Amino acid sequence: MHLTDRLEIATASNTGRVRRNNEDFHRAAVYPTPKGNLLVAGVADGMGGAEAGEVASKIAIDSLSEAVRAYAEHLARHRPGVPLDRLVLKAFTLAQRRIRGYAARNPNNRGMGTTMTALVAFENAHKGYIGHIGDSRAYRYRAGELKLLTQDHSWVAQQVRLGRMTDWEAEEHPWRNMLTQALGVEDAEFEVLPVELLRGDVYIFTTDGLYNLVPPEEWVVDLDQKDLESAVDYWTAQAVKRGGTDNITVVAMRIR
Repeated sequence: MHLTDRLEIATASNTGRVRRNNEDFHRAAVYPTPKGNLLVAGVADGMGGAEAGEVASKIAIDSLSEAVRAYAEHLARHRPGVPLDRLVLKAFTLAQRRIRGYAARNPNNRGMGTTMTALVAFENAHKGYIGHIGDSRAYRYRAGELKLLTQDHSWVAQQVRLGRMTDWEAEEHPWRNMLTQALGVEDAEFEVLPVELLRGDVYIFTTDGLYNLVPPEEWVVDLDQKDLESAVDYWTAQAVKRGGTDNITVVAMRIR
């Protein structure tokens, strides 16, 4: 679908074939401002007992959206705004505080947490910012090249970066899902990354339920030959077909 004249957006979320609940949450929205449309797009992958994971991921995405919407309303009143990187930092900080607060009020949900990877940008600008924590990922497809923009905050990814483990060993390791950072854990550390936005770019935000079963190198042909909605639906169906061992969520955005 076309979120605006300049943005083509496709989203999908599937519980998969193993999990009872979908602990992923996602969002793609624009808010009008005097500076142009303000975009927010991203995914979150919750963790915790019972329904705590889906609560954490929803709190995270809702907090992100609320912060961006409030910023847009602030600009609409012709008040000066903070730089977008600070807005992303504030949004993640708000999500962290609310998840921690919810867990404190609900002892059965202590230990709840979530990943979150999301882009905030003005539609008519050439620069945006990605906020990131955990092992959900952001990719960019540009001129035939697919590039991973984020680094997983997981134990195996840390071992790979230290040269103690190969990528193949990390994929097969029994601790591959152990996170070193997540919203909801004490002293969570999130990253804010600047990104360049060019016409023709495709940005893809996904939880590990997709990229673990449908490797990113398989996406390139579909990005060249299919519209975004068809590509995203196909990847999701393939992940389910290959076992659907986790929740599967993806948000894809093409700049026109």
